[in-house]
Order: sequence, then structure tokens, then C-alpha cells
Amino acid sequence: MKKLLSILIALVVTLALVAVPVIANGEETVDTGATVDGGGSPPFICCKFETPDHDPDASGTQVLPVADAQRMMKFYVVAGDPNSVDDIASVDVTVRYPDGTEKFQLRAIKGTDSWVEIPWDGLIDMDGDCSGDIPMSEALPELDSQGRIAYGDGQSLSTVLYDLRYRKQIMLELVGYMDCHQPSVIYTVEAVATDMGGGTSPAVTNTFFYMSIVAMQIDFDTVGVQWDGVNINQWNYLLGDEDMTTTARPTVKNVGNDDAMLMVHATALTGVVNGKKIEDFDAEMDEKNPETGDIIHFGRIEFPACENWVITEEGYPDTPIKLIPCHPTQLDFSVHPPTGTIADTYVGTMTLTILHYEGTTTNPQAP
Repeated sequence: MKKLLSILIALVVTLALVAVPVIANGEETVDTGATVDGGGSPPFICCKFETPDHDPDASGTQVLPVADAQRMMKFYVVAGDPNSVDDIASVDVTVRYPDGTEKFQLRAIKGTDSWVEIPWDGLIDMDGDCSGDIPMSEALPELDSQGRIAYGDGQSLSTVLYDLRYRKQIMLELVGYMDCHQPSVIYTVEAVATDMGGGTSPAVTNTFFYMSIVAMQIDFDTVGVQWDGVNINQWNYLLGDEDMTTTARPTVKNVGNDDAMLMVHATALTGVVNGKKIEDFDAEMDEKNPETGDIIHFGRIEFPACENWVITEEGYPDTPIKLIPCHPTQLDFSVHPPTGTIADTYVGTMTLTILHYEGTTTNPQAP
């Protein structure tokens, strides 16, 4: 046995001697890892809700975008912990698109400015204007009656109110922003809490509906539509462009979050001296592929004064041209003075109206 053992040891030593260390050429990357046990009893989400709500007659939360700006939202999370609420370390809120992808995430961390705890009978910002409106004890029953509160397992309005009053649960306020161009869909909001030991609660989720708006921005509101050097019995063009800074060249932009169509209305151009009128106009606006910039549909209408006309596809008078959100679009105008028009300075007005897009439309006396 002693002889065999010495042979095995000799073999091991021999193998160890031939091992060659790895030499890195200036850089070496290795894997890292850590395991957080999250032992103990994890926290739990008692309930959650969002503000503001712009349709109080409808169940749930409906949020109206702000044209060409952001809508501030406040996300309220009530959390508890079997070891006391002082053991809660952070609360995370995640807003997701309908397909489950993340829109944004908010985190409140204890001991930092993000940790905004609403005390018992502190004020809830019901309309999202940065200031509190209604005491907690009044706000929660109102929100509950509107179907806007999502509760965790075993929780109810009465238990939440009782536990908040005696600080067995805490309410946190997290602030987030929705851009005006975000699509009009139902967003899912999930909340989780984490304690000092890394234990994390099950998620509690609810939803809000981001409402549809269309809104218009133009770059020629200060100069108007001005034709110079007009020729009689011809179409005289004022060409636009896709640059929102060139006021002499008309551009329109849908600063909402849904597809739109554009309606035009012109009064007759009336001579300042002789009172004669010019009443025939033209408007052109093409629909482009937002990715490539290629023209998909040509839009052109000839319209008389004092009628509302939607810009439609040339050759298809019932098909509106689509004005998609966030893309500046060129807008061209023409005027056609008839034979016999007297030399004068002519003035009038042009009104543009943005409407939610519809697949078909009927213009007055459309050919």
C-alpha cells in the first residue's frame, strides 16, 4: 500500500509540474456573479393607483395627453412589510406597452429625494398639477368608487385605510411623464417593493388608458398666406416646405398622438378699393412614408370660398390625406383670379382645422 501511494503522489506531482498558466495579452475578461438570498419575510404591495383622470364618468383611469408637451403623472403605491414598514428599502413602478415591453421605470429609494412618503391625511394630487388636492382619507374612497385602485391579496379599502392611519402601511408617490406622441393604447403599470434584505414582493398591476388627441402646429400663423405678383386666370402657388422655422413657406405638424386629417376654409379675397372678390383656391398636402420620406399619396383639392373642405387624395375625393403625428408636412396653397379681375390689394382669411382621421370623407360638391 505504501509503495502504491508513493506512485500516485509522484504522478500527481508530475501532472502539476506541466500545467501552464494563461497569459493575457493586455486584457482579460472573466464572469462575475453574486447571490442575494433575500431571506426573511418579503414586503407586499397593498394597493396602487395613478393620477390624473380626465374622464371621471368612465371606470378606470383615462389620461389626456398634452399637445406638443409631456403629461405629468403620479403613481401611488401603498406597501407593507411583516417586519415593519421601516424594513422597506425601495419601491419600483414599471409602465409597459400592451405587448409587455417597458415604456419606463420609476424607483423610490429610502433615504433619497425619490422617497416621497404621503403621511396619513396627507394630500393626494388628483388632477396632476403638482399640488395636493384631497386628503388621503377622502381620496381613497373616491378612487375606489371609480374602479381606479388595484389591491394586493387580502387587501381592501377598509384595511388599507386602517393600516395607513396607524402606519402599518406606507404610501409612496412617484412622478413620471408621458410624451404627447405616445400611442393611444392601454398601458399596464406594475409595482413591487423590496426590503433591506433584498426580499421582493409579488407585483400588483393595473392599467390606464392614454387617450387619443390630434393637435396642430403651423409656422405661418404670424405672416399668414400671402401671394405676391398674382397672374390673372392662372393658378398662383405659394409653396410650403417641411421646415417649421421658415414662416414664409407653410408647414403643418400634428403634435398629438393619433392620425389626423386637415380641413381648410377660406373667405373670399376682397379688393380693398373696389370690393371685387377672388373665390377659387387650391390646397395640396402629400402623405409620406415616415421612415423613407417617399410620397405614398398625392393630396390636392380645388375649393371655393366659404366652404369646409378636407384635403383628399388626388383622384379619390372621398379619401383623406393622413397627417401622422410628429412629422412636419409641406402645405401648398394656390389662388385663381378669374379673367376680368381688377388690379387691387385683396384680403381675406384662411382657417385650418385638424380632425381625427377617418377613412372616408365627403366634401361639398366634390367631383
